[in-house]
Amino acid sequence: MGRPPLASLPEAVSVAVWVVVLLEMWAERHYGVRVLGAFVFPVAVMLSMSAVGRPLEGPDIDRALSGAWLWVHIGLALIGIAAFVLNFAGAVMYLLQERALKAKRPGTFYYRLPSLETLDRLTYRTLALGFPFLTTGLLLGALWARRVWGSIFAFDPLALFSFVAWAIYAATLAGRAAAGWHGRRAAYFAIIGFAALVLTLGAGFLLPGRHGS
Repeated sequence: MGRPPLASLPEAVSVAVWVVVLLEMWAERHYGVRVLGAFVFPVAVMLSMSAVGRPLEGPDIDRALSGAWLWVHIGLALIGIAAFVLNFAGAVMYLLQERALKAKRPGTFYYRLPSLETLDRLTYRTLALGFPFLTTGLLLGALWARRVWGSIFAFDPLALFSFVAWAIYAATLAGRAAAGWHGRRAAYFAIIGFAALVLTLGAGFLLPGRHGS
């Protein structure tokens, strides 16, 4: 093949799944959240299924996807997205545990989930991990697009939705740092940010653009 398996959206998604799995294994051991995989692996499976049966090469591959700068752009963005998968999982676990505590009715995961403090710390640290990777990846991608296509966004739906997701995560991180957001509010923003990432993936697969599958 003579290049990293990142030249098309299906390839990048497949690599992202492996990054998610590796990060999940690290986080599960580091935070002692043994049920983390139960929330992360369904997302990994859905990501894998989204890439099944799609062509491996995207448009303009010879002209646009030919430099190390691009591979770094994609690789950094994938690490950021993988961290946000864990961020989403931590947020869902937080809300489930909080609901069980308030209702005083232990649910299926009540005795297996860690404390709310641990889950809030997990969501914060995965946010803090993913954001700089996504930011740097998007910045390199924008500079590359301007150089190759003459426009930062190049009228590309995936790029536009990516910056929307980035803005949501930027607001969440700023809220945590400056306004003391934590707990339920931070969890809701984590879920909203992940929903934006899902829309980004859908835009890349379904709408015509430079990142077309």
